[in-house]
Amino acid sequence: MIFQLAILSLPLYCLQLIAGDQLYAFGKFLNLPHAHFNGYVNFLVFTYIKQHHIRNAGFSWEPGAFGFFLNLGLLLHLVTNNFNFDKRAKWIMLAIVTTLSTTTYVAFAFIILLYFRGRGAKLMTVLLFVAPILCVLAATVPFMLDKIVVIYNKDMDDMKNIQTLSDWYVQHDETMPLNRFASGLYLIRLFGYNLIWGVSNIYNRVLPILKSLNLSNGIFVVMAQFGAVGLTFLLHKCYVFFKQHTRSIELSIYGLLVILICGFGECIFVTSIILCFLFFYHYTIPNITEEDSLFDENRLTNNRLALVD
Repeated sequence: MIFQLAILSLPLYCLQLIAGDQLYAFGKFLNLPHAHFNGYVNFLVFTYIKQHHIRNAGFSWEPGAFGFFLNLGLLLHLVTNNFNFDKRAKWIMLAIVTTLSTTTYVAFAFIILLYFRGRGAKLMTVLLFVAPILCVLAATVPFMLDKIVVIYNKDMDDMKNIQTLSDWYVQHDETMPLNRFASGLYLIRLFGYNLIWGVSNIYNRVLPILKSLNLSNGIFVVMAQFGAVGLTFLLHKCYVFFKQHTRSIELSIYGLLVILICGFGECIFVTSIILCFLFFYHYTIPNITEEDSLFDENRLTNNRLALVD
């Protein structure tokens, strides 16, 4: 489904670039329930946001969230298809590029690393040829390193004035947005040692102040709900799945890094696409290559000879 929706988003994204105002007007004309407000319009399978007029939000509520689903879809496709970079992977990659999302691009860089290592490329070869290109892009593309530094500095300023900002948003009956770094730091200050065990999935009822905040760090939101213990259990199951399909500790760690990076930027760790990792390893069967089959046959032959002896 992610693959089909990714392809569908591309022509609509082109239309967004060419005639964004007309696309927004058409969305308002359709008047779908709760589907348009303040420069935001949703067509069920595509979202246009005036604030992100050059970025592809796809079927999600914003480009970063779309990138989350795309990266996860590409990661699962490569891992479960012996790292075959086929047409599906190419289309998803193209959609990833159109998100212009910092977090999405960072996670995508690790997927590239995982792909080359999964195809048998030596780590030093990848680092010598791919890493420099990625470093140049990170330093020159305006929404990469520069944006990360700007967001971090702004988040630290917001945390210094958190009480004043909070009072202003409460007085105006609005939700206060907190970016990635500020969300994590705020939850650390708010929950303290409770982040170890969590306070259950009704944490916003336990601390009503969370109802007036718009948090954007999925890792710490999960820790607030289910604790570091719950997050560790989830990541362990993710690792088991990757290890089952890649048979490599290194590649499995890259897969975990992709999930953590995506989760750092979006609060959707508790959606089914992530929670399904709790059960994935039970129901997915790794593809068996000819080399694997030959290895199993040789091992079976050796066992039989040992029994005869």
